[in-house]
Amino acid sequence: MVANRFNWFSLAAVAAMASLAGMAGAATVVASGLTSGQVTDGWAVTFPAGISLIDDTGNTGGPVLSLEKQATFASLEGLTINFTQMSAGASPTISIVDETLTNQSGSSWSGFEFLLASPLGGTAAAFDSTKGFTLAGLAPFTTSAFSSVVNPWDTYTLGGGTLANKATANLGFDSLTIVGGDLVIDANPTASLSANGFGQVIDFKEIPLAGGNNGGNNGGNNGGVTVPLPSSLWSGLTGLSGLLALAAFAGLRRKLA
Repeated sequence: MVANRFNWFSLAAVAAMASLAGMAGAATVVASGLTSGQVTDGWAVTFPAGISLIDDTGNTGGPVLSLEKQATFASLEGLTINFTQMSAGASPTISIVDETLTNQSGSSWSGFEFLLASPLGGTAAAFDSTKGFTLAGLAPFTTSAFSSVVNPWDTYTLGGGTLANKATANLGFDSLTIVGGDLVIDANPTASLSANGFGQVIDFKEIPLAGGNNGGNNGGNNGGVTVPLPSSLWSGLTGLSGLLALAAFAGLRRKLA
């Protein structure tokens, strides 16, 4: 059901990549829809309504978590995906290979922001500042910037354009090559799990930016105005979401034991 919610352009890209991989003699990329809480490539992935994820499986050379993502925003509040490390051999990176954003918030967006936080401390996850969506794959936005100025957030901000209400943006799709870069997270999984069987915990949050000059609210460029809650309050909520995720997975482990 999840895969059916993706637009034809995203599925066409998957098919194209699979075809190219087959011609190169590499492992075939198989796209499979994820359900919230599912474990893949060593990570349990939890996400709310409004988000759909496809896992590009069939990677070689160890676990590599690559996701295609669709998100529909019914308001200007953000949506958060939680990644909880469940294996000492978890994928060292988490890649968003493309993303379809649909604006159903009732307001135009002047930008969009991706944020990372690691609520349990340790070596925090961070965006790979050399690997983001290419400028040709940002439409309708035209600028992007990485920033880690304001703790605990590591941010990637898009600006320089407008996404109207009821409009859709396809990030990571270059109209000429269909490959518009990947947004890559250096997940920094721990080498050994805790006594509870958990390692790194990552909150990956996305927030539409409305008004202002296409800026970000947590260290992004040009200081735009946003409706979402302040970062200090989101910090507390992020820690709570991480703890709730751990509690849920602890219960699952007990049931499976």
